[in-house]
Amino acid sequence: MQLKMPRCCDSTPMLCLEKKDIVLKGAINFFGIPCRFLKFPAEGMEILAAALRAKNARLRQAFFGLMRFFLIFTIFSFIFHPCFAESKKLTAKLYGNYLKGLFYAAEGNYRQGLEELQKAKRLDPKSIHIRLKIASLLIRLGEIDKAEKELRQAKEVDPDSFDVSFALIFLYSYAQKDKELEKEYEEFLRKAAQVKPQDIKVSEYLAQFYFYKNRPQEAMKVYEAILKINPDYVEGIFWLGYFYEEAGRHADAIKMWKRALGIDPHHAPTLNSLGYIYVEDGINLDEAEGMIREALAKDPENGAYLDSMGWAYFKKGNFKEAETYLKKAIGFVKDPVIYEHLGDLYSKLENLKEAVYYYQEGLKYFPDNKNLKEKLNKYGRKDKNFKK
Repeated sequence: MQLKMPRCCDSTPMLCLEKKDIVLKGAINFFGIPCRFLKFPAEGMEILAAALRAKNARLRQAFFGLMRFFLIFTIFSFIFHPCFAESKKLTAKLYGNYLKGLFYAAEGNYRQGLEELQKAKRLDPKSIHIRLKIASLLIRLGEIDKAEKELRQAKEVDPDSFDVSFALIFLYSYAQKDKELEKEYEEFLRKAAQVKPQDIKVSEYLAQFYFYKNRPQEAMKVYEAILKINPDYVEGIFWLGYFYEEAGRHADAIKMWKRALGIDPHHAPTLNSLGYIYVEDGINLDEAEGMIREALAKDPENGAYLDSMGWAYFKKGNFKEAETYLKKAIGFVKDPVIYEHLGDLYSKLENLKEAVYYYQEGLKYFPDNKNLKEKLNKYGRKDKNFKK
């Protein structure tokens, strides 16, 4: 759809249109006299036409805002040097192309909107905002590779732009490019943490990314930095204890979790973790059971907490209660440790058939788990019904 509007002349062109339209009346009152007096440029009238046709209220408001911008530039160029007028023309053309591109996009005419935005980009190749709009239209048109190229070019213009990184994350997620998504997401979080080192939540997103990618040493460093900023941040203390335990720093993990409970005695994840460590070590079993029970009271359907309680009962020789809790746990979460605990429970009860069953089930979900493989090999040989 082409934008058609009478060009500005000595008479106000808007007056030939219906005046019952409230928006149109405002346009006539606001732009009529300056338009007659200053020979308002053609681009301005085209944008006014787009404003009057825009269905989206916010977009229409943006068009009218640009019209005011045109008026200011026109007045300055009328008063000052002609070179200012030339600058005004380029700026007017740039914003004219940009807003016409937005107008076409809002109307669903993505191809024509793209053409207008490409014109704007040629006038201002360093504008990240224009490139982002172009990429969004390319995605809508299904031209993913072109959108990626546009965003990559934008990143070259401004390597520190969070908007560009976020757009690339969206694009890679949409296109299911997992490797590129992972790389861009990590870079985005690292930049965010550098820009806002005092924002604990930003840094924590990065640490959790390292957690999910099984990079505990890097996660540990992030949490250590977080705790320098806020030494009493219980969630950070808990996670640092977790990563210490993963790294084999057993005593340091216990120390961190005790520190966390000194600040918040009812922090469920810490209660469970410290209780489970005691159970694994075979110490303080009554205290451990009490801590795990309190954690369960806060989150009774947490598979990890149910497993801890089941394992505490196992260590105390209460195999019936152990079975109850461990079977509840596996119903909420599939975890190799829970399968191993169930297998160990039944091997202790000399029910090798059930023990082998749970080791095998665990390996279906976690085929590379070393402990499950070793125990299946050990107890499978003893079970006459076992078939590899």
